[in-house]
Amino acid sequence: MGEENNVLNGGIDILNEMKASVTGLEEMKQRVTELSEKQTKLEKDIAAKQKSMDAEIGTTVSKRLSEIEKSFDSEIDNTRDRMKRVRNKKDKLKDAKVSERIEMETASMRERIRSQKQDLKGIFSREHISRIFNTEYFFSVFLPDQVGDFCVILASIIIMLALPALIYILLPETLHKLWVGILLYVAVIVIAMAIFWLIYKFVKKKNLKALENARTIRDNIRNTKKDIRKLERDIRKDKDESGYGLEKYEYELQELDNQINDIIDQKKRALSDFENTTKVDISNQIKAGYIDSINKMKAENEIAYDEQRTLENRIKTTSLEISRKYEAYVGKENLSISMIDSLIEIINGGDAVNIADALVFYRKSQSDTRKPAAEKAVPETARPNDTNEPSNDSVGGSETDPADPV
Repeated sequence: MGEENNVLNGGIDILNEMKASVTGLEEMKQRVTELSEKQTKLEKDIAAKQKSMDAEIGTTVSKRLSEIEKSFDSEIDNTRDRMKRVRNKKDKLKDAKVSERIEMETASMRERIRSQKQDLKGIFSREHISRIFNTEYFFSVFLPDQVGDFCVILASIIIMLALPALIYILLPETLHKLWVGILLYVAVIVIAMAIFWLIYKFVKKKNLKALENARTIRDNIRNTKKDIRKLERDIRKDKDESGYGLEKYEYELQELDNQINDIIDQKKRALSDFENTTKVDISNQIKAGYIDSINKMKAENEIAYDEQRTLENRIKTTSLEISRKYEAYVGKENLSISMIDSLIEIINGGDAVNIADALVFYRKSQSDTRKPAAEKAVPETARPNDTNEPSNDSVGGSETDPADPV
């Protein structure tokens, strides 16, 4: 560059321009920092506001949806409870009708049983047989004809054999002797056999024909009872309810079932409408209370971003301009506000006429302040003669600072 463009030859004006440029650059950098912090805060505020909005939307939507489901479910439960009451009433009426049918269809069989029982009593009365023998146990033991009768006989034998042992256990300890146990078994067996023989001789053998007739009647009664139980089971298993007069309840149950299906369909449509329309309306309504604040913060953030981008471009341009105009001459380390103020003060004080001289003076003054105290204490006689001849340092002679750009 030409000598006229060398800023080192400039004075106060150049330093003021330099200071203005550096000050403007620092102010722009400070403003960029402020804008960056502002954007960070705005982004956090926007995110917090958005989170609050989403939470309120989620809570409200969930609450409204739950209310809709609860209303429909309550109606369904009420209808099902009503169905349960109608079904219980129908079942009670059906049970009564079934019982009436059983009573009616088995009336002849029950009448036959009553007649046969009278015949049975007549046999015992005519033959002068005690009624205590008119039992299932007597006929099972003395006139067996079925598998069950032989089971009764076996159970009787087991009881007879266990009875002496039970009596032996209940006796006092002093009677727990072998001979007592044997005696008990003999006594029980003898008594049982005696009773059996007496009943056989004076009841069975004496009235065998009458007892066989009684046995036949008892078998008939047993078979008739089996027929009644079978008929009763068939009637209760019969699925045909047309003869019970339950049409009214069937119609009501069908109507209630249709109502439940209709409520379920309405619930599905309501949930679909809520998901497709109501949910959107609720979201928009809640968003309306937040959108102005969020949009305002977004606008502020956008303005701050645009301003920061503009300033960053200006900072780049200004930094390049300062580097081009000043940095190459005075060095980057000398482009601080404090350094520029020091150079202005040096020139204003008359210690330099341009920037180059001011830099030399500043370095020399800094070097003098760093000299050791011992060097400053040299006696006056040891110092060079004080003459009007300028020293090399004062004129910037052959010992020019290597860093001096002049």
